[in-house]
Amino acid sequence: MKFRRTPSGLLAAALGTGLLSTAFLSGGQSVATPRYSIDFDRCPGSVVTQCGTLRVPADWSHPRGPKINVAVARRPADDPAHRIGTLFFNPGGPGDGGVRYVIAADTFFSDTLRARFDIISVDPRGVGASTPISCGVPALTPEYTFFPHTQREFDAMVVHNRAVARSCLQETGPLLLHADTVSVARDHEALRIALHVSKVSWLGLSYGTQLGAQYAQLYPNRTRAMVLDAVLDHSLSDVALTADAATTVEEAFDRFASWCDTAPDCALRGQNVAAVYDALVQRAQQHPIPVEGALRPVTADDIRMRTPDYLLAKTPNVIVGELSWAVFSQILKRAVDGDASFFARPPPNSPTDDIFARLANHCGDYASDIHTFADMQQRIEMGRQIAPHLQGGSEFWQGVICVGWPFPVANPVRRLDVRGVPTLIVHANHDPSVSYQWAFELASQIRHSSVLTRNGDGHTSYYTSECAQAATDNFLITKHSAAAPLCAR
Repeated sequence: MKFRRTPSGLLAAALGTGLLSTAFLSGGQSVATPRYSIDFDRCPGSVVTQCGTLRVPADWSHPRGPKINVAVARRPADDPAHRIGTLFFNPGGPGDGGVRYVIAADTFFSDTLRARFDIISVDPRGVGASTPISCGVPALTPEYTFFPHTQREFDAMVVHNRAVARSCLQETGPLLLHADTVSVARDHEALRIALHVSKVSWLGLSYGTQLGAQYAQLYPNRTRAMVLDAVLDHSLSDVALTADAATTVEEAFDRFASWCDTAPDCALRGQNVAAVYDALVQRAQQHPIPVEGALRPVTADDIRMRTPDYLLAKTPNVIVGELSWAVFSQILKRAVDGDASFFARPPPNSPTDDIFARLANHCGDYASDIHTFADMQQRIEMGRQIAPHLQGGSEFWQGVICVGWPFPVANPVRRLDVRGVPTLIVHANHDPSVSYQWAFELASQIRHSSVLTRNGDGHTSYYTSECAQAATDNFLITKHSAAAPLCAR
């Protein structure tokens, strides 16, 4: 969006987003006044954190249209005398809400951040305690495949995808078409107005980096500073995004397999782990493995698509709990022995099923490059070539649920041009989920940003590395990078 560089043009642009209303004074002079508020009350289970609800338009281009609820949590700074300001936090996803992190702030934020900032987060639209995305058709069925190998399977996938999308629109209304990241960013601007603060800082992890960066693109004068940890690059096409993600997670699998060769806590130590994995996948391809209560017997596709989840953390941390490479080695061993429950798809509408929110967000941010079965065959062949073990399986391969999406993409891919916002980008060079090169791609779109590399494995760095956490805290306080451009681990 381009604004005319005049006060009236800026005001008109703001009114167009529905963020401001106009009061008229004598002489016809107009003054923008906030029209957002939150009634905070104590959050359940917390004596410090306050919770409330923000009402915003489902469609920001129609501010007087239907409204939705956005759940908000605020933890006031522990040291008010040295308070710096407001810190917006997003933990990632899409599909993960931030309210629970702020309620448990003692676990998820350093003493430094809790002392110096009011920490604010939301359950983004469609997520958690906010107005949900509801659908009348299950996103996944026993017959559904992310890797259709025949024209018939491809046609069935497209028909199903369209049926899901149309059922979601019928059940949810306009929110479905406006669950994209720009809409979420505009919700945060309404939140800033409701909080009566002039500027905010950002700590975004994973998907939260895309949200923070797009907020800064829209509202650079309202953004004091940002730390973006494990970044996404929204300028990439669907095929480029999928290729980079497939390459990245395949490298993580190779590193896991090499680690297993000598690691004392690898349950498959001494075996050729890559060969064990391939044999398990092949066995499931020929004879899917029954799992009681699952959507269907575990297939080769299920194993490949669930594997990236188990590579997210080399060692446990507060985000992933006990998940680690050692645990993944145990999961593989159990699957080889016949218990493949950790690779099973949960039944529809299970407590872990947040796929509708992720579907609406991803399909609102990315247009699929796959239009025909020939396109799908090319994509599958690309996966085979660049990722021999997972064959393309990654979080971003799930984007095939957008093939045949029958609605316009609300937030098409494009490069950003963020200016005047002090920004530190933190990225591990062996992150299993987001490509290391994306850090530098995004840095080229945020003027004068800095990149801090963590030399190590695991997704995100704030909860993985003391060095990265200290650098993050320091930057958010000072707006300057005091650390060397490398964290050894």
